[in-house]
Amino acid sequence: MFFAHSIAGLSRLAFALGFVLGGADLTRAVQLTAGNTVTLSVTADGTAPFSYQWLKNSVKISGATGSSFAISSAQLADAGDYSAIVSNSAGSITAPAETLTVISPTTVTNPGLTDTTPSTPAVTSTPTVVTSPPLTGTGTTIPSIYAQPLRETATIGHDAAFTAMVVGGSGQWQVSSDGSSWNNLIDGGQYSGVTTGTLLVNGVTPALNGFKFRFVSGGGTSNMVSLGVIEAFFPFPMSIAADGSGNLYVGDTSTDTIQKISATGAVTLLAGSPGQTGTADGSGANARFNDPSGVCAASDGSLGVCDNANGTLRLVTVNGTVTTLAGSTGLRGNTDGVGSAATFSSPTSVCRDAAGNFYLSDAVNNTIRKITAGGAVSTLAGSAGIAGTADGVGAGARFNHPTGMAVDGAGNIYVADTTNNTVREITSTGEVSTIAGLPGVSGSQDGAGSGAFFNNPSGVAADGDGNVYVADTGNSVIRKIAANGVVTTIAGLSGIAGLMDGVGNNAWFNQPKGIVLDSSGVLYVADTGNAAIRLVTLGGSVTTLDLSSGVSQVNNSDNVPAITQTVATSNTSAPGVAISGASSSGGGTMNSGIVIALLLACSLRAALLTRRRAGAERAKSASVLVKWNGWAPPLN
Repeated sequence: MFFAHSIAGLSRLAFALGFVLGGADLTRAVQLTAGNTVTLSVTADGTAPFSYQWLKNSVKISGATGSSFAISSAQLADAGDYSAIVSNSAGSITAPAETLTVISPTTVTNPGLTDTTPSTPAVTSTPTVVTSPPLTGTGTTIPSIYAQPLRETATIGHDAAFTAMVVGGSGQWQVSSDGSSWNNLIDGGQYSGVTTGTLLVNGVTPALNGFKFRFVSGGGTSNMVSLGVIEAFFPFPMSIAADGSGNLYVGDTSTDTIQKISATGAVTLLAGSPGQTGTADGSGANARFNDPSGVCAASDGSLGVCDNANGTLRLVTVNGTVTTLAGSTGLRGNTDGVGSAATFSSPTSVCRDAAGNFYLSDAVNNTIRKITAGGAVSTLAGSAGIAGTADGVGAGARFNHPTGMAVDGAGNIYVADTTNNTVREITSTGEVSTIAGLPGVSGSQDGAGSGAFFNNPSGVAADGDGNVYVADTGNSVIRKIAANGVVTTIAGLSGIAGLMDGVGNNAWFNQPKGIVLDSSGVLYVADTGNAAIRLVTLGGSVTTLDLSSGVSQVNNSDNVPAITQTVATSNTSAPGVAISGASSSGGGTMNSGIVIALLLACSLRAALLTRRRAGAERAKSASVLVKWNGWAPPLN
């Protein structure tokens, strides 16, 4: 898990938590059989020397003061929430707790076979250990709960879901504010599904932060799990940009503002006034926007903003002064010209090249427009009002509702051609080609060129090596198009909309629309449906930024332990903090039939939650948060 925290006077802080069981990376939580061994370890960057203190359930563990902590022959009493405090001369920071679950060994008797060895959990690519389904037959006891719920985090006003995999019958979800006194939940209002395997917490509030939940059935009681509630600084983040100093900029179309995220995770208002639409130029909160859907940043932090509903391209200086570079607030059209003499229909996304020229996707006109630093507007590619799929030069090319834009160091422009379900490339001379996707065909298949499918791609980012990264909105995944045109999915599980950190398809998004690659080679995603900002490494590790309100930049002079996400490969060892675990027991494998069943469970539960929420949310705040962590049981 990655948590970026802002603490007054300290530099950017981040935490990486996880367990490893049998060689599989299991972030967020782990379940293992009693008798096995798990070892937790932590490393930190900053000014040495460091000191360490391990915690269980927020209580210091006596003698656990090293960079690693081993639990030998784990017993049921060892289950709990583990964390660590890392300190140096400048201060200390405490990682958010993550859950270790210990289950009893099972004895299964079938005709002609007796097995009294501890069961080995089967490990899939999910962020938990998935146990095999209970066996049936002579002498077999079928437990009611065989896959535990996981800890959840949700932004204020969005939903959270807890799932306990249950065979047969029903049970009861309970809640506790302190983990000792429990009350049965009742359907209606805040909660639904209180007697089923999936509990939906509707529209979480700050008051629920830290509350514990568990599922009680005739066959036993599940582990208690916590709900974390974080502030939704961006109700509907549509676009995201990064400067050369580690700052991020978010265009939020719900609040009609441009907000800045500092390198410490502190959020400040740069321009616009929440809830106030308008066209006014001005400084900071005196300026007005109307649906700012696209934002790009220069290395110094100056911005270009597509003010969609105003039909203009705005400029924002580093101190928040807003001016209008091109377009007319009173007219819509496709006229080329200078400044307010030019018109746009629906300016949606924008990028800027090294020479200071802006390129804008005029979505309803189906064109790509070029705007010089002096405000001169011309049509680079496409023909106004004519949709199509054709490659070609200038007006000979066709687009169908182009949105996301990015430019590489060579001046090549990349466009998410949303309704065509393709990604296009435009040279500086206006020559358009399709680099990936099959026009008019939606899907999630990886492959080369037209052998790969997208589903309403909305955001693109480009690096210096010819690679393009895509926010594939309809699939709720992040894709990579290599320089040779081969498309792979680096994070997210296609068709599953949710909020979950993890690696690869263990991480979930909810209709992400904006994406940017920063100068350090890290992707940041505006996860629109989750009202969250996500960090994605190029290796596919996804974390949610835990943000705070800020007033000014925080300096880095104290050099406290800089705890950052670690991603290790066969030939790479990135610096930072990682709390990980290694178990002496080997993890199992899962056959294709089980994987298919698991994916089916995902789809069914996503559909269930979607039905429960149909019509209940405004379009700009809808978020379906789902979770699954086991075999596909019947939906109770």
